[in-house]
Amino acid sequence: MLRAQFIFHGTTERPSCHCASIAERPGGGLFATWYAGSREGAADVAILCATHDGERWEEPRVLFDPPERPGGNTVVYRHDDSLWHFVDVIEGPEGWESAVLYLLRSHDGGETWTEAQVFDEEFGIMVRHAPIQLSGGRLLLPAYDEKVWRGFAFITDDEGDTWRRSGWMVAEAGCIQPTIIERSDGTLHALLRSDGNVPHAWECSSSDGGESWTQCVPSELRNPNSGADMILLSNGQTIACYNDSIAGRTPLTLALSEDEGRTWVAKRDVETDQGEYSYPTLIEASDGTVHLVYTWRRERIRWMNFAPEWVTQE
Repeated sequence: MLRAQFIFHGTTERPSCHCASIAERPGGGLFATWYAGSREGAADVAILCATHDGERWEEPRVLFDPPERPGGNTVVYRHDDSLWHFVDVIEGPEGWESAVLYLLRSHDGGETWTEAQVFDEEFGIMVRHAPIQLSGGRLLLPAYDEKVWRGFAFITDDEGDTWRRSGWMVAEAGCIQPTIIERSDGTLHALLRSDGNVPHAWECSSSDGGESWTQCVPSELRNPNSGADMILLSNGQTIACYNDSIAGRTPLTLALSEDEGRTWVAKRDVETDQGEYSYPTLIEASDGTVHLVYTWRRERIRWMNFAPEWVTQE
């Protein structure tokens, strides 16, 4: 392991935090986001952020605080020389089922942001993981509908000027929060969160650039109703982070695949104590190392930076 530290500690004003995301800044360094407030879904929940200058994490600050409405899931993504920030805001009394998805953009590494614009007007449309750019240039934003617990992807072929929806990702029980990789043969592979009655993640695939998706089948990764992430590295390996359990959000585990997520050959626990360690986000940095951020007991946001081979080291 290279480095690890907490980048946010719950405060008196904002004791609860969750749902971290991370991206490399166009000018170098890192940019992380998460939501924090008195509790999930409370009106005082705001989106916080912090930057890493290559040496240390700076003090967190408020990025987006919708007045009298709870902020929610936050996803930050680097696209060329800009950062995109997708965020769900609860607009009605039905909790996440009444969330509306917004988009903000930054052209100076996260120092300033455009006004929040509605990305999709339908209630309950949410995100958890960053877009993926396919080898042909198409962008997919993994998304899901909280009302029906089905996944899908927003698709753009014009660098984000216009977006449309893919077909559904459907499981025999609910499936949300997809994370997507593109395999070397051009097919897409998605890993999804299951509902509370299913003790494993779901997986499905697409052979038409994300337009349509196969029926979800059980993944070999245990993951009980909790978020998971998966990235394809530049060296051809795939890393996933998830809760390797049939119940509860511990341990938090890394898994390594040598065949683009078809099988998983190595595992390493990141957290093993009692409590909740959840909602991981992974990125590969330009130096080939991996950055991981996740929720630590709903009280803190933790960051780790490691080389891929650390997953297999004893």
